[in-house]
Amino acid sequence: MKEKMNVGDMIKTGVILFVITAVLAALLGFVNGKTAPIIEQNDLIKKQDAMRAVLPDAADFTEAEMTDEIAALSGSDEIKEVYTALDESGEVVGACVITETSGYDIGINTVTGIDAELSVSGVEITSMKETPGLGAKASDKSFRDQYKGKKYEIGVSKTGADDTSIAAISGATKTSNGVTRGVNLALKTAEILLKGGNK
Repeated sequence: MKEKMNVGDMIKTGVILFVITAVLAALLGFVNGKTAPIIEQNDLIKKQDAMRAVLPDAADFTEAEMTDEIAALSGSDEIKEVYTALDESGEVVGACVITETSGYDIGINTVTGIDAELSVSGVEITSMKETPGLGAKASDKSFRDQYKGKKYEIGVSKTGADDTSIAAISGATKTSNGVTRGVNLALKTAEILLKGGNK
């Protein structure tokens, strides 16, 4: 026969559980406080490395204002950050745009470099959750290099690339469309930034 727990035992158990929870919360807070700045710094380095990779003519990147006109391009907040790219003399040589679009899954994070002629100078995918062996092939250099030199509006073709389209990844058209949407948003954003000025 089970013994009934008296009120004192219940209070004691509750206090013990509360103390354990409080200690664990304090430890998690301490670890987070120590690691958060490191993670943030690593993310910044990763972002800057990606921007240098997609626009190698740039020596510096200045974050631009997210104007209403730029924000209006993406109703679901897909345009995350916009940067003006400057050479060593301070002349504008293009723009870098960071986007987050959806393919098969949400969260294709792309850094697109746009030169002063409003052509794609490079594309880097910093993170994604696409299917390994299918959509994840979007991070392959051979896929990303298809965008180089292209201008707005870039399409996606199942039959092969041409001057205005990239070849879709076989079995991963949604991913191909998601990356291309990010690149097209970057091209339109750069047009506003470089031709209309950073208003």
